[in-house]
Amino acid sequence: MNWRLVSIFSTGIILLYCLLLPATGSSITRAEDSITNSSRTGEIDFSKIPAKALKGSPANIKENWDDTLPQTVQELQRFEDVTTRLAPLYRKATVGIQVEGGQGSGVVVSPQGHVLTAAHVVGEVGNRVTVIFPDGSRYYAKVAGVDESVDAAIVRLESSGPFPFVPMARTRYTKPGRWVIATGHPNGYQVDRLPVIRLGRVIAVTPKTVQTDCSLVGGDSGGPLFDMHGRVVGIHSRIGASNSINFHVPVQVYLKDWEALNAGYKPAEKKTKPIPSKAYVGIRGRNANNGGCLITEVSPNGPAQKAGIERGDILIQCDQKKINTFAQLVNYLKKKKPSDEMEITVLRNGKREKLTIILGKTQ
Repeated sequence: MNWRLVSIFSTGIILLYCLLLPATGSSITRAEDSITNSSRTGEIDFSKIPAKALKGSPANIKENWDDTLPQTVQELQRFEDVTTRLAPLYRKATVGIQVEGGQGSGVVVSPQGHVLTAAHVVGEVGNRVTVIFPDGSRYYAKVAGVDESVDAAIVRLESSGPFPFVPMARTRYTKPGRWVIATGHPNGYQVDRLPVIRLGRVIAVTPKTVQTDCSLVGGDSGGPLFDMHGRVVGIHSRIGASNSINFHVPVQVYLKDWEALNAGYKPAEKKTKPIPSKAYVGIRGRNANNGGCLITEVSPNGPAQKAGIERGDILIQCDQKKINTFAQLVNYLKKKKPSDEMEITVLRNGKREKLTIILGKTQ
């Protein structure tokens, strides 16, 4: 096993653990007025939820780092020890989800095979999807229920299990400033990479959303947000234009509508626009000193890498349009659609090179 640990300290801390090793029916519609009374009132009927999905944390974390910023090297080492102990537990229940050529993430929250994910990842009730565990094992599953209004969905594995899982937090953990851990499959499941773990903090909360600074990209959608005690507290929903401004569905949304989401619930027909896929390049970068965008990272197997873009390139043009800043590049890409072809010009070792990139899509 090869662990890679990256620590960045400014006003907060981002710890990235990336473990690389080779891995071995018809739609049911339920009217909105049939949601349980507990969902309407905001109360949670825990009797309808599998007991093990709500059991105490198996992590046995005695130290409380919920709101604490490490101040000394010793505190940092203890904090790192907690995250290192939680990483294997969180990884084993984080799954990849493949449906109709698209990819996203999810998390198993019961030994029976209840998988929480985002509605925009799996689509309609009754859809059959493939769930991939970190060891490479694959299982068919069906979408049990979706609520597009909050981007929540539950998928049920068709095999009997038991499956690796992480329980859900019974009470709301997420408060501004608290530490959280995000996992998922950025750019989709990869056979030689386990789920990637990223540490961040809660920025803001509402009854139906949690905003964090965890660094997420396309493919992470539907993946889990965990607390520092071994519990699921949210599901990745909207990935922002900045990699570190993202929104999640609180796990309490799933708990309140548990019975309905497991019985084919779909909101009453509304003329709502589906969440569109966005054009995806697969790069990170910053403003270059003399104009243009300095490419600092190229995602493996992403559109940029396939087009020949390399780390250290300076992107200066898109479709003959001059690009001076990274923000300008982001704004230009917002006008593009997945599968669009884009001609770019980069400076490499002082020489101009023209490349053609076919844009991918984010979930």
